[in-house]
Amino acid sequence: MKKVLLGMVLALGLAACGDKAETPKENEKPVVKIGVILPLSGNSADVGEMAKKAIDLAKENISENTKYEYKFIVEDDQFKSAVTANIVNKFVFHDKVNAILTYYAPAGLVVSPIAEQHRIPHFGNTWEENVANGNYNFIQYTTMEAMADLSIKYLQENNINKVAIITEVRGTSEKFASLLNVMMKEAGFITQYETFNRGERDFRILIEKLKGKGFEYFMVNSIRPEFDIIVKQLNEAGISNENIMGAGGDAISDMSLYEGIVFSGSSIGTKKFQDMFEKKYKQGIGYGAVISYDLANLVVSAFENKYQEKQIPTSEQIIEYLNGLQTYECGAGECEMTSSGYIVNEPILRKVINGKYEVIRQ
Repeated sequence: MKKVLLGMVLALGLAACGDKAETPKENEKPVVKIGVILPLSGNSADVGEMAKKAIDLAKENISENTKYEYKFIVEDDQFKSAVTANIVNKFVFHDKVNAILTYYAPAGLVVSPIAEQHRIPHFGNTWEENVANGNYNFIQYTTMEAMADLSIKYLQENNINKVAIITEVRGTSEKFASLLNVMMKEAGFITQYETFNRGERDFRILIEKLKGKGFEYFMVNSIRPEFDIIVKQLNEAGISNENIMGAGGDAISDMSLYEGIVFSGSSIGTKKFQDMFEKKYKQGIGYGAVISYDLANLVVSAFENKYQEKQIPTSEQIIEYLNGLQTYECGAGECEMTSSGYIVNEPILRKVINGKYEVIRQ
């Protein structure tokens, strides 16, 4: 198992979570501090706000009978790595947090080595496996292979055999698109693989080139704002949303641009979770919500299960609990903890119908 800690570390109790906690006053619960880094402004603000709402929902559902008090310290990194770095240093040296939650791979990749260095359990809402490197880092999503397989089956069922793949040059996006391209070729598809750099705004020449080669179905693997720009320019070129598939995709305030697009991704949660979220917030839901909800609950569960009278469990005790998990119930339905620290959910396909995601394959 990857996350096996050295006995020496356990014996010495280095960087224990308990060392960071203030001694509680009589009849007061010890406080567990959880640092949360989300993109709450900029192009990804919609998904960051949804994740925040899900974490707030998890907080509301924490029993009054818990052994610890849980304080979530939420910070906006604006989806900028330099800001993320400043925040995580604040969490470590000023707030002295006992655990950290992040959203998206860029934030997770910044936090991961720092969490490992300071032995702070870190949980990333991402499918970038490198975020889970080391003993103290965990991620939750579905696997790329499962997403690609489900996407291919959908295309085959709909007699689509010629697909242009357009992906941004960014770790996980490019990795998934490359894997999908290989798997599609092995399945007999005709594909063309194209990449672009973040910040590009004009894709019209590329689209016309692909159309000229007879490609009428497009897999667009990117996040906003580039994803939105490509969709608009595909529409201008006569490609309808029924001929576009995206990877990931989350609920935003105005879904009209995405009407008819199919998105592959991770579970958006059980009906119970969806109903609970939509009843409270009166809005649609995406995978980012349920994963953030699950990770917040996982942190609470770990500390509660490793309760130490009048003190906070050490990081090593929390990791020991997490390493002992296998399959457990979660908001996504069922979560599977792997030896690499990857918490796996089932893949799904969603289609935007009347401004809302509808699950069409799982």
